[in-house]
Amino acid sequence: LRELEASQRTLLAEHEERIHVLEMERRRLHNDIQELKGNIRVFCRVRPLLPEERERQRGLPHLHFPPQDPRSLSQVGRERRAELRYDFSFDRVFPPGASQQEIFQEIQLLVQVCPKYPT
Repeated sequence: LRELEASQRTLLAEHEERIHVLEMERRRLHNDIQELKGNIRVFCRVRPLLPEERERQRGLPHLHFPPQDPRSLSQVGRERRAELRYDFSFDRVFPPGASQQEIFQEIQLLVQVCPKYPT
């Protein structure tokens, strides 16, 4: 049994070393991918209107989220300058109805460490 235990410990140590080497390689490759893509990502999340804003503004008619382009957001002028239009581009735009899960699915590959909190 002692010989078996010793061989198992040796095997475990070898596997732990292999896991460490592979994790370091994964991190290096992840960093290489990030550098190739560019290190800065800009996401835009438009929050839902608060109840008092809903009454006052009657929604978000001045914001447009093109369904065919999840990277764009357009703002058209209000009352006095309706002809003005501003177009913005981001790595991704999340409209007010986007869920936390949808946002996390988009960024999960970018997250290196995420602490686990009790639920």
